[in-house]
Amino acid sequence: MPIAPIADLRAALQQAVAELAFEAGRQVTTDPERAEHLMAATSTMEQILQRTATARP
Repeated sequence: MPIAPIADLRAALQQAVAELAFEAGRQVTTDPERAEHLMAATSTMEQILQRTATARP
């Protein structure tokens, strides 16, 4: 698979992580269970980003 599509997917995940974390912060006082669920999704996405990071010398 060419590198460009992978980079595009990683960029989309990075954006999603930022937006989910922001929304979790907004909901933490009114719906802590939902905020926890959002942060769990964020954590999963961050793990995927870490596993798919390109090795750089």
